[in-house]
Amino acid sequence: MKRPALSLVLLLAALLSSCVATRYAPTPQEMDSALKNITGQNGQACIRQRDIAGFGTLSDSVVSVSDKFRGHFLLVTRLRCPGLETSRAALFEGSFTEFCGRRDFVNTREGRCPIQSIFEFETRAEASAAHDRAEESIRLARDAENAP
Repeated sequence: MKRPALSLVLLLAALLSSCVATRYAPTPQEMDSALKNITGQNGQACIRQRDIAGFGTLSDSVVSVSDKFRGHFLLVTRLRCPGLETSRAALFEGSFTEFCGRRDFVNTREGRCPIQSIFEFETRAEASAAHDRAEESIRLARDAENAP
């Protein structure tokens, strides 16, 4: 008698957890526009490929990159690239010795992601704060659109 009751409880818990609202993920276009507004940059910064020291993903369309000189960059992809979030390695493919927005790509095992824009920051903290402000401004704009 306990097993059917336990099974029912687990089934209900699974159903309820699937109904929980997921966090809104801004589109690449929303993030690009918000970062341009917040930073005043045009998104066309470039990074020397040999100076890239490391990267991490903030979403399926935003990559955080550090250079050897403690500079920091946020890359926004043109499309959502789900493979970015799970990839442990990436190839930053530039046309020349630099990697730039609007022309170059990030390659992962799952595919090639075109870069829409690159924003430059002096520190990781500045990049993180700009990303957080961009997400917040997108959320506020979306909430205002959906308000009755």
